[in-house]
Amino acid sequence: MQIKNYSLRYPDRVLAENFDAEFSNQVINVITGANGAGKTTLLDFIAGVGPKAAKGDKVNVPMQAEIAYQLQHIHFFTTLSVAQTITMYRQLGNPTIETQNPTFQMIKEQVLDKIWHVEMGKLSGGERQMVLTYGQCLLEKKLYIFDEPTSGVDVDNTKIILKMIASLVQKRQKLVIMTSHNLEQLADLPVRLIKLG
Repeated sequence: MQIKNYSLRYPDRVLAENFDAEFSNQVINVITGANGAGKTTLLDFIAGVGPKAAKGDKVNVPMQAEIAYQLQHIHFFTTLSVAQTITMYRQLGNPTIETQNPTFQMIKEQVLDKIWHVEMGKLSGGERQMVLTYGQCLLEKKLYIFDEPTSGVDVDNTKIILKMIASLVQKRQKLVIMTSHNLEQLADLPVRLIKLG
């Protein structure tokens, strides 16, 4: 998958000009860049929800229905329990992933089961992000996009989230793109850094 000649121009500034990037399903493709460089807007462009100011060519980018996009700030039904939330994702996705993937079995048994009946609104931000990442990974898509999935998340939940994201590449050979400010967290993972700006 490729993005070619990507540009992001606003009347008062240019954030990207003729930016090219190639993405592989052999690694986690991590877009890096300074705050305000337009990383989220690039993700929006790839997902087909970007602003009109973003222009460029997409090569072999899956259709919108084949993309799972987890935004940085997700507004979710706070009264749903973890169980109800995961059940919804199971109905939308592939529930056999949980039984066939040891990573997900371990997370379900050691982490999710402890908060299974807790309402989403009563979880910490890190717990909520971990639950939603778990759910996204149950979906059967060609491309998975995560915008700052570990932003503001504690060390333990960060490790769980990154383990799930890595399993998409290592176990299922899926195409994964994410943004991150903390590259130290990614040191032990199969990543390819793509600098924007």
